[in-house]
Amino acid sequence: MRAPRSRGFTLIEVILVVLIFGIMAAMAYGGLNSVLKTRVSIEASMKRTADLQKAYMRMRSDFQNYVPRPIRDNFGDVQPSIRGAREQVVELTRGGWRNPLFLKRSSMERVSYALDGDKLQRISYRVLDRAQDSEPVRTVLLDQVKELRLRYMDKEREWVDQWPQQQLQQQSGENPARQDPPPPLAIELTLVTADLGELRFLFKPGAEPMPANMNLQGQPPPPPAGNNSSGDEGSGGSGGSGNGGDTGEGNGSE
Repeated sequence: MRAPRSRGFTLIEVILVVLIFGIMAAMAYGGLNSVLKTRVSIEASMKRTADLQKAYMRMRSDFQNYVPRPIRDNFGDVQPSIRGAREQVVELTRGGWRNPLFLKRSSMERVSYALDGDKLQRISYRVLDRAQDSEPVRTVLLDQVKELRLRYMDKEREWVDQWPQQQLQQQSGENPARQDPPPPLAIELTLVTADLGELRFLFKPGAEPMPANMNLQGQPPPPPAGNNSSGDEGSGGSGGSGNGGDTGEGNGSE
């Protein structure tokens, strides 16, 4: 008997198989590449959103912890507790600067916001009344910023382009704090970004003031005068007497 002849693949069949596998590989690579690009885009968008939220929280903390404390600049001139123009810069004194290490410094801080190129910067000074060699600390909060605009609401609830509206004039021998103008009712800060467009923020200065139990050095308040080891008792003048423990309660008669 004659053995049957074995029959292999023809050239056309091999070409078709290779072509089909090539198409499937290209589709798989295209899908994977699209997924990777989408992932990179989402991660960049999430990072951008996180940076924007951090910048907003920092600005919100500074504006809402505003305190009416004028300062002296590097030339010794008195500057109001809050001042700003329509573009580029706004500057204010804030309180509540935490001091967990109990360093010998104030709990108040002088901060300003300005645009350096396409970067929004927070500029802060370690001291309020500066010397000529005082150097600021600069922190970049946000990049890709094309424009910074500011407006200030006066007591008539009208928007103005600068604050204060009148230049602070120091009289000889007079306390600068008495000349410090009141803060605006609100500050509108607008950022024009390259990717997110126009972003508008509204802040109320002093909405969250510095805690009353925090002194100027950021230290805890000292214990009440008159405490002793026998029972936290104290007496006062003006015809009244009182006893108080840790509860802070007392009785008195006039």
